[in-house]
Amino acid sequence: MRAGNREFSTLWRPARFSGIELLSASFTQFEFSRHWHEELAIGVIEEGAEGLFYRGSNIVVPQHHIVAINPAEVHTGFAGSEHGWRYRMFYFAPEMIEQHFAGSEKSVDPVIDRSVINNPALFDLLLQLHVAFETASFELTKQSLLTVALESLFSQYGNAGRDADKVGNAQKHTGVIRDYLHDNWQENVTLDELETVSGLTKFKLIRAFKSHYGLTPHQFLLLTKVQKAKSLLLDGHSCVDTALHCGFFDQSHFTRNFKRAFGVPPRHYSTHV
Repeated sequence: MRAGNREFSTLWRPARFSGIELLSASFTQFEFSRHWHEELAIGVIEEGAEGLFYRGSNIVVPQHHIVAINPAEVHTGFAGSEHGWRYRMFYFAPEMIEQHFAGSEKSVDPVIDRSVINNPALFDLLLQLHVAFETASFELTKQSLLTVALESLFSQYGNAGRDADKVGNAQKHTGVIRDYLHDNWQENVTLDELETVSGLTKFKLIRAFKSHYGLTPHQFLLLTKVQKAKSLLLDGHSCVDTALHCGFFDQSHFTRNFKRAFGVPPRHYSTHV
């Protein structure tokens, strides 16, 4: 699963996102002693399996499953398979969760009703979010993924219900959001800006926009950027100049998103036209 059973771990806090701590790790021999977190701990098992002593018994969380440990609950952590486990963890402070849902007409407790979750769609969403925090990503991407992931998590496994507002009532605002993204496609647009121009909460605007256009706002912004980039490459601009003009953080950020959209890296596209 990994060369020489190499173990590693990285713990950090993402810039501009208070109340969130992140862990990326791979363990084979290491074991956590009994401990607890003040935060809600949510993790995705990428490879292998993690074992825990939690709520009086041993449990195993296999790969592609989600582990949830509520605040102040004592637990351990150890290899649940002979090859250990590789995983990514979120530690959400209770006050961060409360603040995140403050404008959503929901009252959310930072508690999840099960410790092992088998939900491929939510797993992929949390994994995308963690990777977005780790790599160069637009603010709108990180904010949108965080909003959708937390709403999905607490709506399905917590005590959060749906907003009272129906999607249909909010769709009249989606054209304003689309126009704003189109007019500001070179910028690192934030979710706060979209809340301001649309008059909708982040929960409602993401849900309404996706229902109307089939894409979330951050996906629309990324596709707009790579479509503009494609035109610039056709006009003879270099990959470096194109990445800068379209507002990507660096060449790898541009290349990653261009290839996702068109299947080839931009340098191949610009070379063969």
